[in-house]
Amino acid sequence: MDELIQNIKNLAEVYSANLKGKIESRTEEMKADDNAHYLIYRVLGITLQEGQLIDQYQNTGRFLYKYAGSFLEEAATLCLNYKFPDGIKTKVENTIGQRPKTFEIDFLNANDAIEVKWRDATTDGDHITKEHTRV
Repeated sequence: MDELIQNIKNLAEVYSANLKGKIESRTEEMKADDNAHYLIYRVLGITLQEGQLIDQYQNTGRFLYKYAGSFLEEAATLCLNYKFPDGIKTKVENTIGQRPKTFEIDFLNANDAIEVKWRDATTDGDHITKEHTRV
């Protein structure tokens, strides 16, 4: 169990460093962005400084959600591997339809297939159909 805890801590350090680097890189890129959209912000009563903060937080939030989701999925897989060492990530052929050709199974342990998700914010019709077909 100590090894699992240490692996999750190590994973968190990697994700934290990568997230920080991505935010810093995007913050630097934003300095060269076209800021024409600030005009509509001002028309709607948002000051230049508020608009810049909104854009900064929006970009930071986008990266944070992406990295948080990926981290939690990977940490959950570490836990599953700890309990079921023979489990693997694999692809299976779609025998029901033409698209997609294959489905990725996040964790397959014998006949138990587990889909690892921290949050599913994009549950449009196509996405739901794909998930039902996968099951």
